[in-house]
Amino acid sequence: MIDRMSIDPALYPTDLEALKSVFSQICEEGHVEPGSPAAEKLAADLVRLFQSGMSDESVLLIAARARFQAVKQAG
Repeated sequence: MIDRMSIDPALYPTDLEALKSVFSQICEEGHVEPGSPAAEKLAADLVRLFQSGMSDESVLLIAARARFQAVKQAG
């Protein structure tokens, strides 16, 4: 499988839809207010995860949940 991000780093509408979906789910589950500093960090983390190769929405959601929980527990 070819890593599309190494060939074309642009984010396409379908990419943004997947990121938005995961962002919304994590915000809802974690009671994070969109626009808050926690939401901004979550959004940045999601983009980093996506750019590192996690472009499948379900994989991205699992990774984002784990990362969010780790940050939440760290305090």
